[in-house]
Amino acid sequence: MRSLLLILIGFFLFPAYADMSPNIQPASVNKDTQFVSINKSALFYFDYNDEFRSVFNFPDFSQQFRPLNDLHKKPKKEIYSKWAYFKVNRNTEVSDWILSFGFPRLAKLSVYQKTHYGWLDVINLTEADPFSKRPIQDPQFYIPLKLNAGENIFLVEYQTFANAPANLRLHSQDNFLAESHKSLITNASLAGVIAAILLIVLVNLFFNRNSTNVYYATWTFLFFLIVIDTAGFTFQYFWPEHNRFSGQFSIFLMATVPLFHLLFVRGFLQLKHYHPLLNKVYCTFIAIYASLVPIALLVDSVYFNLLLSTLVIPVFIYTCSWSIKQKGPGMRTFTFSLINHLVFLNIFTIVGASYGNLIDVFDITSFIKIGYLIEVLLFTVALALQHKSLQSRLLHQLQHQVHALNQTVNSKHQEVNDKEVLLKAKEDKLFTDLSHELRTPLTVMKIQVESLQYNIVDNVQDSYNKLMSKIDELNAFIDQLMLVTDDKDIAALLNKETLGAKVYLNEVFQTCIQEGDPKHSKFSIANTLDEQLNINIDRQTMQNAILEVVKNALRFGGDKVEISLTALQDNQNLIIKIEDSGMPLSYEAHQQLFQPLFRDEVSRSAMLGGKGMGLAVCKKIIESHEGRIDSHNSLLGGLCIEISLPIENEIVDRQYEAIG
Repeated sequence: MRSLLLILIGFFLFPAYADMSPNIQPASVNKDTQFVSINKSALFYFDYNDEFRSVFNFPDFSQQFRPLNDLHKKPKKEIYSKWAYFKVNRNTEVSDWILSFGFPRLAKLSVYQKTHYGWLDVINLTEADPFSKRPIQDPQFYIPLKLNAGENIFLVEYQTFANAPANLRLHSQDNFLAESHKSLITNASLAGVIAAILLIVLVNLFFNRNSTNVYYATWTFLFFLIVIDTAGFTFQYFWPEHNRFSGQFSIFLMATVPLFHLLFVRGFLQLKHYHPLLNKVYCTFIAIYASLVPIALLVDSVYFNLLLSTLVIPVFIYTCSWSIKQKGPGMRTFTFSLINHLVFLNIFTIVGASYGNLIDVFDITSFIKIGYLIEVLLFTVALALQHKSLQSRLLHQLQHQVHALNQTVNSKHQEVNDKEVLLKAKEDKLFTDLSHELRTPLTVMKIQVESLQYNIVDNVQDSYNKLMSKIDELNAFIDQLMLVTDDKDIAALLNKETLGAKVYLNEVFQTCIQEGDPKHSKFSIANTLDEQLNINIDRQTMQNAILEVVKNALRFGGDKVEISLTALQDNQNLIIKIEDSGMPLSYEAHQQLFQPLFRDEVSRSAMLGGKGMGLAVCKKIIESHEGRIDSHNSLLGGLCIEISLPIENEIVDRQYEAIG
């Protein structure tokens, strides 16, 4: 019925069509023709206001068709229909030809061929149609045309992604097959290259996890998706039944990729640290891009995103001029990559094609893929240069640390050697002192034995008594020596008990006074301890240690020696000070005072006696009580021995509560 109606209308209106049809020069095809560019010979009409609704409106708009370069192109948010009117003269026996548009997918396509009876529908496709409805099952969009001998007139309505210009071309069968194979191999190879780069980027991300590498990996992955999407693989293989979703997917990619591109540029240049003002500008654009992603999906258009990408051009120009002056590793390569992005994507693709069609860039998908490929390669090189510089710095730091560690090891080795030498010297001194201490009693014992042997003693029993006395003295000396030189802890051998500190020390101090002679010594006592203060000690052992210090003061303090006994509390410690008015000691003497067999040179006198074991035993006893014993010169002029014993925490806590 529709064909009959078209025939009747064509019969009555044919003269009118002949008069109203635009006058154009037809394109010619012959047996040697491989392809012809329709854009050069066709006339176009862009239906910005959706007024040219069908082929039946052609008489009303036929005189408005213009060559492509003469059209007044307008930017528009919604996708609008573009109409192409062209003629083809067939001067060959081949009638089967292929029409291409340079896109993998069109939102709408209607092809009409003029006959003697009117316009004949060749094909009608919308975004609701699946991939299987295409007459040629190829990732790129191809439409077969049957050319009659002589002149053929066509009227084509089409809608492109982001209103980008289409590259209308008419191919021979051989040329179509060659172009199809070339496109398939090129896009597959390009996808493989990007996949390899993406793998490198992901490996780099695994070893260098930071936000900049995350943004770059995401941006590279989106570029990989753009490549396979513009190649037509997504619609053909992923969702062939959902043409509209394929368009939404393309919108999502085009709206999202600039967002991660800006995040990566901002992170790579470290604008937050080196250019805070430019960083704020980038943050503003990033926020706007992020807000436009859902808007683009909602309005089914990337118009606002493309407009924003136009506005960001001055920012990129300034960024290029700033980054080229920086001395960081990979900065020049990064700048060249940004310049490539600016030229291929922002100027040619966005400004030149999508936004207002100011420049007729027909192979828009090729520009996108070439631009992104060059950019991702340069970005990867820039990142590699930056990481190489970082690795060099890390290697230098590691070498410096290894050198410092080597110096430390050498220093420790030298320190160990010095300690070994010192220990050897101490051992030699110990054996020297030990031989000195043993030689005298052994000599006396030898004389006694020889006297008994030759019967030259008056009292044999007295000689035996002297021998036994010397043997007991040697046994006591050996016991003391074993006590201070053995590493065994004697704390387990102590019989500790809790005593009132003030009362106990008063008793010990009185015992100490009894050791002295009032004619040759003078004692003073100061006990400021609290009556409630208790200590946990071995009563007899601690008394022996304090008495040994006092005896040492009486022995070496000289005639009329003054001895001060002081007990006080300092934080969580009980302090016992024993001072005398004898001769002060040198610094070296203080360092060795508590060593076994040590006696200061001025005190090495047989009249004074002693074998240098007393203070060493005192130190062992004090340390077994978890205390500490130190020495320094006293204000009285001689030596001050300071004993510090820990006080039980619960006792201290009760005292603090009482004070509070």
